[in-house]
Amino acid sequence: MSGTLDIIVKTCDVKDVHRYEQPRFCATDKRTLIKKCLSSLIIASNNRPQKTFITVIDDGSSDECIKNIETILSKSFHKTQLIRRTKNDYNEATLQYFERARDSARALVYCVEDDYLHFPYSIVEMCWFYDHAFKQLQQKEIVLHPFDDPDNYYHRYMSQSYIVLGGKRHWRTNNYTTCTFLTTPSLIRNNWSHFENFALNYLKKEEINENTTINNVWRKENVQLFTPLPSLALHMQHTQNIDKMIDWKELWDMIPDMA
Repeated sequence: MSGTLDIIVKTCDVKDVHRYEQPRFCATDKRTLIKKCLSSLIIASNNRPQKTFITVIDDGSSDECIKNIETILSKSFHKTQLIRRTKNDYNEATLQYFERARDSARALVYCVEDDYLHFPYSIVEMCWFYDHAFKQLQQKEIVLHPFDDPDNYYHRYMSQSYIVLGGKRHWRTNNYTTCTFLTTPSLIRNNWSHFENFALNYLKKEEINENTTINNVWRKENVQLFTPLPSLALHMQHTQNIDKMIDWKELWDMIPDMA
């Protein structure tokens, strides 16, 4: 079952990679956003008593950001590692991020981007639900995405979903994630071409995005993706990404700046 967990975080405070530049709804600089989101993740992982390993892969951030990351990681109850890439290159960093997950020796791996703000018990709940879903669907690989993305309710992405009961909330079946997801390393290994394609070609080829690459893995017959209702982590991106079921500012203010 869930057992050991690798949490792999990718950070960068020097560049926003989105093709269409928009201000984030939290109206803060990226360095502050990383501090808040990483602090929330450490708090959430500290609430998990099982063996957990946390690796931050930083893509050429400023010295100040690196100091903040080091300070926050020092507050972890678990073993941590910071890999500092001095060259800023989104594609190379993303490939390293996925490779680390692919090669993990842990039971589960949680790949998480630096703009996800976590509830304090999000990691505990995700691992509990993974075990629950695995027991129910033993012939399928389980994948979890912690954010109930409003995109999933727009016509272009809307699809039939099943609602299932978890320990403390409902979960829905889904077909879409960002590069933030929890699953087994073996699922990544067995479908490596999709992850490699995204890492090498996103931003370089217009047609390459999550939906044309890694989401193809989640749609396979032997794979089941779930997202929680409501979210266990918020994607602190643009106005259209706001989860209207949750007061993001209340969560933001509740999370201490551990740097």
